[in-house]
Amino acid sequence: MQDLIKQPHKTLSFTLLNRFNPDIIMSSESNASPRLGGKIDYKILAVILCLTLAYHVVNNAIKDITEEFNAIDIAELSLQLVVMISAFIISKLYWPGKIFGRAYFALGVAFAMWFTAEVLWQIFENILFIEPYPSVADIFYFAFYPFAIYHMITNIRGFEVKITKKTKAWMIAIPVIIVSAYSYLAISSEGTNFHYYYSLIFVSIASTSISFAILGAQSFRHSALAVVWSLLAVGLFFHTFADIWYYYLEIFGQYTDTHIVNALWQAGWMVIVYSLYRHQKVL
Repeated sequence: MQDLIKQPHKTLSFTLLNRFNPDIIMSSESNASPRLGGKIDYKILAVILCLTLAYHVVNNAIKDITEEFNAIDIAELSLQLVVMISAFIISKLYWPGKIFGRAYFALGVAFAMWFTAEVLWQIFENILFIEPYPSVADIFYFAFYPFAIYHMITNIRGFEVKITKKTKAWMIAIPVIIVSAYSYLAISSEGTNFHYYYSLIFVSIASTSISFAILGAQSFRHSALAVVWSLLAVGLFFHTFADIWYYYLEIFGQYTDTHIVNALWQAGWMVIVYSLYRHQKVL
């Protein structure tokens, strides 16, 4: 690792991160770049899948008994807290480098916003016994996305990614299709009421982040840290997709605390934790 760090600055795409100068990046088009993050451990992914299925089964079992604050809620909050702390640890390892330090600090702040929103949601629902949607918690749910998008854009900037007309086309098409489909279903079902416009704000920013997550996964796959960065992008994709799915479910009043979309959130967070753990091992 130390020998690799001493190599001269080449092109942006052979991605090599130095703890003392982590913003050094080499070209993503190099086919000779060593995979510092190693290969994907599919056994870990299988464990994550099993834990996701176990969560779904246990969540349904517990919520059939009581809808009050319970062990499942504690597990969810704990997992979010682990994601937040892990991101801050990675950002600290990158300092004094500016680019990646800022990127992972922003990711930590993003999940701090989400964790705060979840805590407020639990307080409203299980302590104050008032409807948590809409509420002040939504401010923090929304705040997750600007920080998450900033994280993805900052990481992507470290690569010589050619943003072609085709890339621009699909990056614009994805949120347009998602928002258009949401609008069609919502207006057909309920019309243009407050709930539609309010939810549209969240669907719009979440669908925009989907495009950046996909672009990130494509950009990172040729880097020296392809595994850790790609897994992170996939985890963020799962999280964002679940969030959009949630708003689609709300159109028809089909969301429940036991819906499988909750398990998808957990899967996304676990993939992110796995990615950040692998990331820490190579810094």
